[in-house]
Amino acid sequence: MAGFPVDFLERDVLFIRLRLLGDIVFTIPAIRLFKNRHPSSRLHYVVEERFREIAGLIPGVDHVLTVPRRRGPREILSFRRAVKDLGIRAVVDFHSGPGSAVLTRASGAPQRVGYRTPNRNWAYTRRVERHLPGAPVHSVLNQVRLLEPLGIEGEDAPGYPAIEFRPVDLSPRIAAIMGLHPKVVVHLGAGNRFRDWGEENFAALVGRLGAQGIPALLIGGGSEEVARAARLAELPHAHDLSGPIPVRELLALVDASSAYVGADSGPLHLASLTATPLVALYGPNLAEVSGPWRGERVEVLQLEMPCRPCSQRGCKYGTIPCMRNISVEKVHEAVAKFIA
Repeated sequence: MAGFPVDFLERDVLFIRLRLLGDIVFTIPAIRLFKNRHPSSRLHYVVEERFREIAGLIPGVDHVLTVPRRRGPREILSFRRAVKDLGIRAVVDFHSGPGSAVLTRASGAPQRVGYRTPNRNWAYTRRVERHLPGAPVHSVLNQVRLLEPLGIEGEDAPGYPAIEFRPVDLSPRIAAIMGLHPKVVVHLGAGNRFRDWGEENFAALVGRLGAQGIPALLIGGGSEEVARAARLAELPHAHDLSGPIPVRELLALVDASSAYVGADSGPLHLASLTATPLVALYGPNLAEVSGPWRGERVEVLQLEMPCRPCSQRGCKYGTIPCMRNISVEKVHEAVAKFIA
């Protein structure tokens, strides 16, 4: 595939990934690869306002543009003016959803890259197949394939670079537990009931850790996770840190912990940016596609079931056994291996 003219890539280039947290993290290797090839380029990254902080931490990104979660004609025109003022001539749409396709087309850039789709090909001048035939491909590698029209082909995706995330000041509730050792961060949900390990399983795990005198730091931002954390905080050595946590603080908390436990979700992939051991629980999704992009100190627990992966719109069994039947004993063993 012929690449862009070099002068298109040695100036300002725009990358779009509007959401969600884990998906934004998955674009970091592609950004790193592009910046290594074109170090003089000035990189702009477009996200929804709520994800500004993580985008701003990506090495190689020079400027973050934000758009509101809900966008009308006024917001789209404002975005177009901002892109025009920057003189951007090339856009890569990592998202390739309806909203990002509109923004890509509205950018007015003469070269626009995105995935080939039945309904959004009008947004792009260069298109890449979203899925390759054969074995499942990791999302990180799919993001890297979007660089092929830019002349970056056949290269392995690099790992995550070192990220500077130290917060200037920790909030009192985080600072109060940073000195505890060892300690385990436990994410109590996944923002999706089909990836929920279940409160009874989390309670049993936290109970086992507490019996060993190991603090469990309970995190989760959703209302159900907050309510769950309040209940589990009654267990010995459990600490309720649920609710919103700034990205830098969450990274600092995980980095200072002995292990992280959680399902496939944004916080898991954020945690993968640290060196802290991960115990990752996978049910309807395949770790081969959305597992942590890290080869060391990662324990993935998933059950072999013929219905995996699934659409996550319904469960043929009604009980979500791919998640709920991951045994507490196996999870505890995985955590114990890292904190022994």
